Amino acid sequence: MRIIVGLIVAVLVVVVAGPIVYYGTTDPCRMLAKDLADENYKNLANAVGVEPGKTPEAAEAMARMMTSQYSQRDCVLKLKDRWLGIE
Repeated sequence: MRIIVGLIVAVLVVVVAGPIVYYGTTDPCRMLAKDLADENYKNLANAVGVEPGKTPEAAEAMARMMTSQYSQRDCVLKLKDRWLGIE
């Protein structure tokens, strides 16, 4: 029984800590904005022929401006679709 409870706790820690470590937040709209900014900046850098590197803060700010129009539910659904590869 302890092993099962321990596994459940470990999975919950990974599910909660994963987004905090990667995105730096648990807000789904900010996570979506970071994903969109990273993707758009990478595509732009590749089109110009340079190595993408770190996404500039201005790109993230523009993506946050776009996602600010979404509800939390919309952001969660869009993130789920992006993570699962559903378009």
